[in-house]
Amino acid sequence: MTRLLSGFRTGSPGSPVRAHAPSSVAARAGRLGRVLPAVLAVALTCVVASCSSDDPTSDDAAASSARPTRTAASPTVSHPPKATSASPTPTLPTPADGTNRQACADGTCEIRVTKPVTVPLPARFGLGQLQVATVDDGTVTMVVTLTQSEFSSDGGCGDTNFTGPSADSPGFGSITCHSGEKVTLNKMSLTVVGVLDHAAVLRIRSAK
Repeated sequence: MTRLLSGFRTGSPGSPVRAHAPSSVAARAGRLGRVLPAVLAVALTCVVASCSSDDPTSDDAAASSARPTRTAASPTVSHPPKATSASPTPTLPTPADGTNRQACADGTCEIRVTKPVTVPLPARFGLGQLQVATVDDGTVTMVVTLTQSEFSSDGGCGDTNFTGPSADSPGFGSITCHSGEKVTLNKMSLTVVGVLDHAAVLRIRSAK
């Protein structure tokens, strides 16, 4: 009969098998009991950290807190530039008789002159022809012949001078009028309606 010995188990003939002592098994079980909780704790920490990093809500919250706060800009109100009215270009009025000097022969006319011309006048004025000498610098210079020994003037137009008559020649008057001025000679009323750019508008009427 084969006798069983304490501490050995049956095996191949001649090769004894060492059995683990009860104290060694207990020691290993104790070490395993201490290590297992630590491993579980580390694993739990990793899981929690992974969940936190994958949470989109936490990422959005962090991004929102990191973004700078923007304030709505006040709308800019633009005002259109004020239109500036250009000064009207000065012009001469259109004369009733244009440049027709012959219209003055009856003593009533309104003509435009731009150069030296002779304007006929009726005999009842006691004057001969009216000669326009110059139209320049806002003034008109004229010379009128006196057909009578007597003449009169109201002193209109700033520069009016009379010469004669003499035994050898009739008298004449030299008249210089600015734009808008008026003079009365004998029975004739002469108005310089306007002067512009070497052109003038003259109005001739019977004096009242």
